[in-house]
Amino acid sequence: MIQLFNWFRRGSLERELDHEIQYHFDRRVAELTASGIPEPEARRRVSVEVGLAQVREEVRDVWLGRWLRDFLYDLRFSTRSLLRSPGFTAATLLSLALGIGATTAIYSLVDQVILHSLPVREPERLVLVDWKGNQLDNSFGSYNLMSYPICRDLQQQTRFFEGVLCRAETTVNLSAAGDPKPVGAEIVSGAYFPVLGVGPALGRVIEDQDDAAPLAGPVIVLSYDFWQSQFGGAPDVLGRKVLVNQHPMTIVGVAAARFRGIDVGVVPAFWIPASMSEQVIPTFHDLLDRRTRWMQILGRLSPDVTAAQAQAGLQPWFKAMLEEDTHRTGFPNITADDRRLFLASTLQLTPAPQGHSGLRRSLSQPLWVLFAATGVLLGLACLNVAGLFLARGSARGREIGTRLALGASRGRIGRQLLADGLLLSFAGGTLGIALGPPAIRALISFLPREVASNALHASLSPRLVAFAFLASIVSGLLSSLAPALHAGRDNLISSLRERGGTGLSGVRLRKCIVTLQVAFSLILIVGAALFMRSLSSLLAKGPGFDSSNLVSFSLDPEKNAYSQDQARQLIRRIHAELRAAPVTRNSAVARILLLTGGSWSNPLTIQTGRRFTTERDVEMNAISPGFFATMGIPVLAGRGFDEHDSRPIGETGRRSVIVNQAFVNRYLAGRNPLGVRIGIGALPETKTSIEIVGVVGDISYRGLREQSEEAWFPIFEGDDSMGTFYVRVRGTPEQAFQTIRQIVHQADPQLSILAFRTVNEQVGRSLSTERLLAALSGSFGALALLLSLIGLYGVMSFVVTRRTREIGIRLALGATGASAIRLVLRDALAMIAGGIAIALPCVATLGKLVQSQLFGVTATDPGTVAAAATVLAAGALAAAFIPAWRASNVNPMDALRLD
Repeated sequence: MIQLFNWFRRGSLERELDHEIQYHFDRRVAELTASGIPEPEARRRVSVEVGLAQVREEVRDVWLGRWLRDFLYDLRFSTRSLLRSPGFTAATLLSLALGIGATTAIYSLVDQVILHSLPVREPERLVLVDWKGNQLDNSFGSYNLMSYPICRDLQQQTRFFEGVLCRAETTVNLSAAGDPKPVGAEIVSGAYFPVLGVGPALGRVIEDQDDAAPLAGPVIVLSYDFWQSQFGGAPDVLGRKVLVNQHPMTIVGVAAARFRGIDVGVVPAFWIPASMSEQVIPTFHDLLDRRTRWMQILGRLSPDVTAAQAQAGLQPWFKAMLEEDTHRTGFPNITADDRRLFLASTLQLTPAPQGHSGLRRSLSQPLWVLFAATGVLLGLACLNVAGLFLARGSARGREIGTRLALGASRGRIGRQLLADGLLLSFAGGTLGIALGPPAIRALISFLPREVASNALHASLSPRLVAFAFLASIVSGLLSSLAPALHAGRDNLISSLRERGGTGLSGVRLRKCIVTLQVAFSLILIVGAALFMRSLSSLLAKGPGFDSSNLVSFSLDPEKNAYSQDQARQLIRRIHAELRAAPVTRNSAVARILLLTGGSWSNPLTIQTGRRFTTERDVEMNAISPGFFATMGIPVLAGRGFDEHDSRPIGETGRRSVIVNQAFVNRYLAGRNPLGVRIGIGALPETKTSIEIVGVVGDISYRGLREQSEEAWFPIFEGDDSMGTFYVRVRGTPEQAFQTIRQIVHQADPQLSILAFRTVNEQVGRSLSTERLLAALSGSFGALALLLSLIGLYGVMSFVVTRRTREIGIRLALGATGASAIRLVLRDALAMIAGGIAIALPCVATLGKLVQSQLFGVTATDPGTVAAAATVLAAGALAAAFIPAWRASNVNPMDALRLD
């Protein structure tokens, strides 16, 4: 650090040194003159005796350090040299900026979604608690679900935990001096904020007394961002009353600014105590039910306790709890095998410094795949720059030879080339950082809008800048390493005589670089082809129904304080008005929105000649009559639902069901499915009173990738009080939006319309990850192909230049132009073949990592690999043909006159 400081004040230090040396020099000259030696001779003797130049160098080394001084001089020399070569500098900067910029942009998402720890106290001590085994209960939510009472039980395990929290995501209608608006909220236990160590920016946070008993805490804590955007950061927000699903709640605080919840993909507008869950989740009355799983549990480990130690130590308590649970009132009547599996369940603890996130679960592997692809792209860019450096070295051959002849060491020349690479990489990194925010915004645009706008950001964090800085250093070293190692290897005399500069070893090195470029390019091109084929296959497969001119939206009247019967009446009335509207060709109502990743699923009991249960959960939905006709789903056997399948308001009980062909193929193959009876559930006492009345074609339920067994029930037979409407409209969907909004508004002006969009848009949303992979891998593949073709063209042009005399002699002796072309293309074919040979094993190895992201194609699909290799080889041969053609047209006399 002192040496760097001395560098910036070296001017004053030099002046002080000159004064000091001059003082001692004059004193010594005076002494010799006093002894009778003439002054000119005295000055000569003192100059020899003192060694002024050596003294200056030694003192400067003390000030700065020779290595640092030489490095800074090298950077200054490199700057002047690169400014004199604008074409080379621009090409190099562009290659590095693209590589570093792409890598930095992908790393930004990797960091935000996967790596970034929660901004809480000691996040490394947080663990996610999960139940592994047969839970024998009901659940709703995403995954890693457990019940609220078990969360309370775990809070007593103070030997292992310093604290335990539980939470669940939901959507509510919030009214704050205006019409209700749907917003995301997080239901949390009273220990949530204390365990995380998150305090308030204003007021207070949720505390244990707010969650002491059901309905104990009608309070909410706003997120800082929501407070700023919706309340203008008003300091008097504390104590205000708002309506949450039409229930009055009091704002008691605003959370700390940096805290945005524990799920990177879902930023809540506010937090509400679990004690108020009945007001937040309509028809939910199971807060204290041990058999209802709906919350994630996180614990903070006690000091000096590891996750493995806590997991092992909790098993005896957990086993005792399971045994006790079997004797509690309400425990289901199960078979001996089910009981054994239930008692064999275990408790699993997973480190969770990043919290719990569905977005992380879905994007982790795709982002790592893209990050690896950008690493290959950055490596390709570095190889391209290394080739440019070697080409520049050939042009500077005489300069380097002269410096060697004057005494410069090969290491000194190599360090100069390393300085060139580091300087360019830092400049390229700076450009890459400048390209970062727009590139990150482009990446985020592939994600669903609610995630992109709330959860992720395109700003440059210190971690991101540090990563770009590190990527720049690595890129500079990789780019200039080969030229630096090669510096001065050629014979000194031959390097001075060479007209072109580098010798045969330089040509070989450049060919090796191009071979690696071809290999890297083929890896990226194959990956791009696979991901584009996957997206194409999914689009060709489609959802199994006609999504054109189809609009969907959801209503949940119970969040506006409707009773179940009132909500069902409202759904029926809106449905009738929609069917009568001029813009409507057909419409229907379903319980669950398709293609969102969510579902209603249960095992089923089937009664044929024997009684058996399904091997896995069956995806279920409740629908109105006309649903299959509206969606364009074929009825393959039996009938669809009609008005006879709808019970009067107040009566419930399912009597009929329609299953899909996949269900028939898996469970009823070889027999007529019509008339078979089933029951919902897999318990011994499950009644099989529901009759199969029809079979329909298979459609995509949760997403386009999945093929599942499905069961469809009449929506007006059950107790369904919310509905998802599917409306086949006349004309364009956008023209019908206003009419649909008017119908809903006339029914209830305060009713929130949820997920209002075209089904085509929903299909696109369900393929956001596949589009991200296809678009980015395609861009990387195209860029890689371009870089490799430029590299090959440069090498072949260089080879032709060096072999001009040889080709001229061959032509003078009677060789044809075609033979000259073959002579040049033979080298190109060797590099192409070598690159393909290197790439193929890498493709086979890396294919195992991306197979789960593919659909309709394997990672080593021969046709895809062959097509990618053919495209690369054709492009490479085209790039090599240009210098080959030029070589075939060389004038023999001109070639022979070259010195």
